[in-house]
Amino acid sequence: MATGAYRLPDEPLPSGWSRYAVDPLWPLLTLMLAGGGFGLLWFAFNSAALGSPTRWREWGCIAVSVIGGPLLALAIYAGEYHDLLSPAQVPYAMLSILLLKLGVAYALYLMQQRCFEIWEYYGGQARNGLPLMILLAVVGRGALDMSQWPPMLKLVLQ
Repeated sequence: MATGAYRLPDEPLPSGWSRYAVDPLWPLLTLMLAGGGFGLLWFAFNSAALGSPTRWREWGCIAVSVIGGPLLALAIYAGEYHDLLSPAQVPYAMLSILLLKLGVAYALYLMQQRCFEIWEYYGGQARNGLPLMILLAVVGRGALDMSQWPPMLKLVLQ
């Protein structure tokens, strides 16, 4: 007789990396203070560490942020090239990239927070993410000299 294990849809899956899980607030603050590269990587790792049932959706959001920023930049420059945007409007249009990144980061935070609360309620011990966030915001951001990098890569990582 085959019996399937009863499973809650929001239940975090056990993970070997669960001892490295942090409150999703820390990746969100890292994204804001250290840049999108560090913050998105930390969100992806935290998703795997928590065993988040929405991890594929979260990784899809990360892909939207990584791919969407350069696509928006190309669309804005194409709009300027075809006289749909004046040069004075371009800096304001570039704010849409920041809006996309922060919107995706906040969506990731909300998705992981729900899973994190269930995980913590059932005995998960979260790590303190403050030291790593400070390290990435102060040392990591300063150590990466992106002045020589291609503009599209800088756009993704900033």
